[in-house]
Amino acid sequence: MVTLRQLQNFLVLAEELHFARAAQILGISQAALSNEIKKLETSVGCQLFDRSDRWMIKLTEAGVVYLRQVGGVPEIMEDAGQLARKASRGENGTLSIAVSGLIYTYIDIGQLCRDMLHKYPEVKLRIYDTLVSPATADMVRSGKCDIGFFAASNISQVPENLEVRKLNRIPLSFAIPATNPLAHKKDLKIQDFKNSHFIFPPAEETPRLRKHFESFFFKHCQSAPLIVHEVAGVNGSLQLVRAGLGIALIPRPVTNVSEKGVVLRDVPIGIDRFVIAAWDEHNSSMVLRNFISILSNQER
Repeated sequence: MVTLRQLQNFLVLAEELHFARAAQILGISQAALSNEIKKLETSVGCQLFDRSDRWMIKLTEAGVVYLRQVGGVPEIMEDAGQLARKASRGENGTLSIAVSGLIYTYIDIGQLCRDMLHKYPEVKLRIYDTLVSPATADMVRSGKCDIGFFAASNISQVPENLEVRKLNRIPLSFAIPATNPLAHKKDLKIQDFKNSHFIFPPAEETPRLRKHFESFFFKHCQSAPLIVHEVAGVNGSLQLVRAGLGIALIPRPVTNVSEKGVVLRDVPIGIDRFVIAAWDEHNSSMVLRNFISILSNQER
């Protein structure tokens, strides 16, 4: 097998065409150089230098072809080393980001990416939009994405092995059909919703939020909330509210709520919901670490 040292010896000798000068440049004896060249020729399977004139060696035809093929190896190795050093510093590579759809309302993902690429222009970004928070968390936990941005009601219950950072608070409001008397009732309280029909995400989509709301509702109204329709997504929920099919609990602000058909009312339900960033605590990607640093700087 040809070694890198043998290639280096060959390239210097092919340049100098003189054993003494080449050996001096390489810092080895002529005998050692001659021995290494013989080993190289044995590995390649043919003679690369014509040594018939001890004072003036030259490349054989095979040597010319071999030089043409391996002459760029030093540059290739230097480029490879430079890329490797950049990778070790997180200056190149790919960063995969998962984002729950509603999160774009609360954090400027575009500006985060712009700041990242301004500092590390060779990094490539791959962004996945997801519909609900559990899907985002699963993409991070499975390793498909390096970091995810999603909503969480209780950070301590975020899937294990994920490091999390709490970012912005997400206010929650009741979206009420404008034709419903509760939409305009003064001093609206949770007890006023006792006989109302609710539109809520399926339990498997937002399990903690739904469990908390059901417990809170039961505590204050002595009955379970009447969840008559299930919708995974803010837009779909608002469509059903506007159609008069129930009341939904949605995040604010929501830019696509028109003045007609839906009224937003703030009624405390004893829960805080936050935008969080989460990543696998075992992910050693330096690109990810650099992105987290950018995120920290943007928070200040």
